[in-house]
Amino acid sequence: MNTRSSRITIGLKVLAGLVVIGLVILAALHGKWASTTHPSQGTQSDAVSLAGPRLIAVQPGSLLEKKLDLTDVKRERITTPLLTVTGSVTARLRAGPGPIEDRWQFSSVELSGIYADWQKTGTDMEFASKQLAKTRELTAAQLNSQGKVVERLRKLVATGTEAVRDLSAAEASLLQTQLEGQKAVFEAESALTQANHSHADLERRLVQAGVDPALLGNVTGGASLVMADVPEVRIALVAAGQGCEARFYGLPEQRFRGVVRSLAPALSPERRTLRVFFELNDQEGRLKPGMYAEIGLGTDPRQAVLAPADGILHIGEGDYVLVEAGSGRWQVTQIQVGERAGERVEVLNGLEGGERLIGNGAILLKPLVVQALLQTQAPVSTEGRAKP
Repeated sequence: MNTRSSRITIGLKVLAGLVVIGLVILAALHGKWASTTHPSQGTQSDAVSLAGPRLIAVQPGSLLEKKLDLTDVKRERITTPLLTVTGSVTARLRAGPGPIEDRWQFSSVELSGIYADWQKTGTDMEFASKQLAKTRELTAAQLNSQGKVVERLRKLVATGTEAVRDLSAAEASLLQTQLEGQKAVFEAESALTQANHSHADLERRLVQAGVDPALLGNVTGGASLVMADVPEVRIALVAAGQGCEARFYGLPEQRFRGVVRSLAPALSPERRTLRVFFELNDQEGRLKPGMYAEIGLGTDPRQAVLAPADGILHIGEGDYVLVEAGSGRWQVTQIQVGERAGERVEVLNGLEGGERLIGNGAILLKPLVVQALLQTQAPVSTEGRAKP
């Protein structure tokens, strides 16, 4: 037993020794790895630095510089949209004979009812306006007639051929005619004012429901009216008369061309969006009220500045690129972007074309860009915002 116990003890000691030796070897290997990797990290850190206000320096020939793709900003003629939004058909005018008001089709019963009431108030306005004109004409005629009677009696009383009481009665009738005329004119004016107010209120309700009332009597048969909401930060890109192109979810293979007809007079206070109204050409009658589409705004041919999408850094509420400033230095430049055009993005403001900037690989410099912006007291956040 003693011999067996001693053998077990010796085995345990040998095993413990092997474990210690293994730990020593691992520690040595770890120290060797740390000694080889740490200097490379230091080299990476030394390869880039802040060289001034919003200016970043990258060491020429460094490993970091080799990871950066440089590209030139180009100016080209394009027809891609300035802005893409989602909209829906709110009304369609059927082609054919008959009054235009009887050929409108709407996307909801509520909208159809508002349109009918709007038409009625328009008729009420026309009637009230004619009534007011006739009332004024009648009042003026009555006053003129009664005034002549009073004038004639005054002459007769002056010559002694008529009694004074007849003149007094005629003057009283003249005053009564004036009062009755003023009352009739006031009632006619009130009726017209009420009709105008009702008409204006229904116009606002039509806009809120998705139809510009000014377009309902000013389109040709086969036209479809489309409504979309544009974010407040993008409304500068929209203007009446712009060309547009719509692709409907229900008709993905077909594109419908049209034009921006009008913009709502006010923004939605809840969603901070502006309602925009389009007219699409649909002579074949394929569109139906209620259909949804993606609408590209600003499809008219134009000269545009295009930058690589990989080179644009989204930081906080802004978009930035790194523009070459000479000898390994790059200027942090804020830009305003539009829609993508393949692998590039249209730059609406901030670049003129011809600049040289960092494309693919710019994301590697984003932490230093954030630091540069913070040093210039720019209100930024490290969270990038989602782009449409």
